[in-house]
Amino acid sequence: MGAGEISSTHITALKALADCVDVVAVCDLDLAKARAFQQQNGIPAVFASLGAMLEETRPNVVHVLLPPPVHASASETCLSAGSHVFVEKPFCLSLEECHHVRALAKREGLQIGVNHNLTFMPSFLALLDAIRFCRLGTLEQVQVIFTIPMPSLGSGPHTQWMFSATERLLFELGPHPLSIPCRLLGRVTRASTAVSGEMKLSNGTRFFSNWQTSLVCERGNAQCTLAVGSGYFAAAVHVIGQDAEALVDLRRNTFQLIEKTRYLRADDMVNGWTNAYGLVRRSLSNFKAYAMGAAGLCPPYLQQNLSVNASIAAFYRALAAGRTPRIDGAEGTAVVEACEMVADSAFAFLTNQEGRVVAG
Repeated sequence: MGAGEISSTHITALKALADCVDVVAVCDLDLAKARAFQQQNGIPAVFASLGAMLEETRPNVVHVLLPPPVHASASETCLSAGSHVFVEKPFCLSLEECHHVRALAKREGLQIGVNHNLTFMPSFLALLDAIRFCRLGTLEQVQVIFTIPMPSLGSGPHTQWMFSATERLLFELGPHPLSIPCRLLGRVTRASTAVSGEMKLSNGTRFFSNWQTSLVCERGNAQCTLAVGSGYFAAAVHVIGQDAEALVDLRRNTFQLIEKTRYLRADDMVNGWTNAYGLVRRSLSNFKAYAMGAAGLCPPYLQQNLSVNASIAAFYRALAAGRTPRIDGAEGTAVVEACEMVADSAFAFLTNQEGRVVAG
């Protein structure tokens, strides 16, 4: 459901599952766009109405790739028709919507998957393996940095949904970095946010380009930086446990583990040597994949495709096994709740700051 830009990434992932998944239809209110997508990807049927698609094709699963304001209503329509749903982030736009959709899925005996694709990057999965094998010990601190160049931010036009209200940037992009502490440390129970980089957009929206947040979670603490409009793209995770620390570079798909060794006075050298070898090997592998993709010898090597492919494959493996997906409605709800907490604490920060200015 939805033939926008992200649909190309989803169809690539589904084609990789052709032995167990058949794509039967595409639906978009813009029928011309849907037809173009249908013809490009050899999809049997095309619709401009979700109701008509559900009635005529009876799909097992619907991928909901629509703007965030209609995630809840579209998911409810699909669930009511007997289809599982796989929803792009954010799952919904409020806790109330999340709870309502999850309750409907439970009544119908259906599954919900949410595409928190950063948590399926190979480098992040390597971190999860290290945690499962008890190499870090109990996690104590998680730091996430997510900065994105956005050349159109200064010039406009600011017609996208995420520019239409101050907090909407957080719901559009915030699930990426916030899904990481939720995956590692559980639900966010408290948030404290400072915002900066204020500007007035061409549509009149008050906009902040930098969001700095401290989070208290069920099993530890986290800090999250979300910044847009900078000149450099960075996506990284730093995890500190009782026994070791880990560095995940999501942009370069690399992982480093720095841990205690039996070499009391040579820890740094041993860790440096081990991680240097791993970084060189991973970097060469990445370069080879990029080069072969550029030469047309294999599909293009795109980091987003890696993570979305893994996210979608995990969802279908869970359905086939009759299990709850790893990133289900509950985790989707936890991330939406975190977004709400961050937004509320940011507005509290602004109210406090502006109150001080007035008092002064």
